[in-house]
Amino acid sequence: MIVADLLKKNLFPDFQIIAGSAGMSREITAVTVLEAPDADRWMRGGEFMVGSGFVFKDDPEQLTGLLRRMNDKGVAATGFKLDRFHHRLPESMTEEADRMQIPILEIPMHYRWTDVIELIHTVLVHERMKERPDDLSAFWEESFDLRKLLSGFAQSLDRDLIVQASQLDLNNLFLADGGILGGDAVQGALDWPLVQEEPLPRKGQIHSCVEVRNSGTVRHFAVYRLRLDTPISIFLSLAPGEFAPSARQERMMLRAMTVLRSSALETAILTSKKVLRKERFLEGLCFGMYCDPSMIRINLEELGIPLSLPVTVLIVSTADGLSSPRWSSPSSPGYRLGNTLVTLVDESTADGWERSLAPIAAQSGLHFSFGGRAADLMEIPRSYQEARRTYSLLRDFSLPPGVYHYEELALYGLLQSITSLPEAKDVWARYWAPLEEADSSQARRSLPLKELATMLVARDYNARACAAGLHLHYNTVRNYLREMEALLKVDLDNHHHRLGITLACHINGAYQRERPRAGQQQAGFSELGQRP
Repeated sequence: MIVADLLKKNLFPDFQIIAGSAGMSREITAVTVLEAPDADRWMRGGEFMVGSGFVFKDDPEQLTGLLRRMNDKGVAATGFKLDRFHHRLPESMTEEADRMQIPILEIPMHYRWTDVIELIHTVLVHERMKERPDDLSAFWEESFDLRKLLSGFAQSLDRDLIVQASQLDLNNLFLADGGILGGDAVQGALDWPLVQEEPLPRKGQIHSCVEVRNSGTVRHFAVYRLRLDTPISIFLSLAPGEFAPSARQERMMLRAMTVLRSSALETAILTSKKVLRKERFLEGLCFGMYCDPSMIRINLEELGIPLSLPVTVLIVSTADGLSSPRWSSPSSPGYRLGNTLVTLVDESTADGWERSLAPIAAQSGLHFSFGGRAADLMEIPRSYQEARRTYSLLRDFSLPPGVYHYEELALYGLLQSITSLPEAKDVWARYWAPLEEADSSQARRSLPLKELATMLVARDYNARACAAGLHLHYNTVRNYLREMEALLKVDLDNHHHRLGITLACHINGAYQRERPRAGQQQAGFSELGQRP
C-alpha cells in the first residue's frame, strides 16, 4: 500500500494531510510508534511512524531533525495526534517535509494506536496474500440479499449481531454460526437490564456506544445507531474479556450501516466541516480526551466557542428515549450525540435555565439532565459523566419529563444498588410482604394497602396530601392508615418505621421492574441467551 491509501474510505478517511503531500506515493511496508528521540535508529525503511510527540513536548524543534533522519532511513510517512502535547507542529518541520516530500498526517485524537496498527497490518497482509477465495469484499459485491449479507457479516466477525431497521423489514439476530433468528430473540436480548453505557467517538450522524447488560452474566455490546428518516440500530456482541470494539470491527460495522442506509450517511458526510470540527472538539472535551488546558483554550479561541467558567454539562433527551429532542440552546455551545443533545451551561445562569426549562420539559416531554459544577476546564469530563449518569437513572426509573440534577438523582442510584444487598429482601419481607398478603386475601378491599403505602411515601407521610392524591376522604384514609399500622406493627410517627416503609417501597418497585424480565430469555440463540 502507499501513503495515499491511508485516506481511503475503508481505512482512515478522517486523517488530514499537514505537509509533504508530494510524497503520497511512498510505499508503506510496516507501522510503528514514535517512542524515543532517536527512534530513527530502529527504522529499516517503509514504516508509517505514528505518535503524539510527547518526548519532544519541551523542545518541539527537535522534531525537524528527527524528520530528516527518518527520511534518510526511508521512512514512508509519519502521523501525529495534535492537541495532546502540540497544538501545531513546528513550521520548520512542515517546510522540511514539503522539501523532502515526506508526508505528515494528522491523526484524530480518538484513534487508539493498536487500532491504527491492526488495520494497516490487516491491509498489508491481504496485499501479500493477494486475492483470496473467501475475500469479504467479493462476498459483498456478489450478494444483494440483506439477510444473507448480514449473516455472512456475523460469521466473518465471529460475533453475534442484532440488526433493527423497521423500514427495511429487519429485526433479526444473526448468529456467528450462520443461524438467523427473529424478533422474539431480539426482544429477549434487548430486555436484559442496561447497567452501564460508555459512549464511543461519533461517526457523522451515527451514535455509537458500548452497552453493558446483565442477564445473570455481564455482556458487552458495541451499539451503532443512525436516526434519520430510516432509523437503524446494530448491536455487536463482544466476546468475554472485550470491553470495546476493535478498529476492524468498527469499520465493518460502519460498512454494514452504509449498505443499509448509504444515502443517509452520504448526507451526513456533506455536513459543514467547520460544524463537524466544533462538534468533534466539544465531544472530545466532554470525553476527557484533552490533557492540557492550554490546548483546550487554543481550540476554543480558534473555533469561536464562547465558554465561561464555571460550567455545567446538560444532556437533553426525550422522555421516551426514542426520538431526538426538538430543542436547542441559542447561546450555549453543544453537539448532538445520537438522540440526545449535549450542551455546556454557564454556571452563573444555571438557576435561570432551570426555571425556564421546567415548563418546556412538561410541554415537550423532555428530560433535562444536569451534571455537577465544573470549576475549570479539566473538570468538564467529570460533569459530563455525572450528566450521563443522571440521564441513565432517568431511564432506569422511568421518571416524568422535567429538570433533574445529578446530586438529586444520586439518591435513586443508591436505592438502585440497595436491591442487590441480601438485607433488601429482609426489609421487603418486614415492611411490604404483609401488605401484599393482606391485599390478596381480601379481594373486596376498595383500596389496596400497598397502593396506600406507595402514595404515603410519595406524599412524604402527609395524610391529607395522601387523601387528596387518592381522591378519598381524609377520615377514610386515616382508618386505612390505622389498619396498616396494626398489620405491619409499626408507628407512622416513628422515623425508623417510616424509613423502613420507604425503603421497602423502593425495593418493591425494583423487584416489579425485574420480574417481567425473569423468564424472558429466549431459547435458540448462542451467546445472547441460554436454552431452557
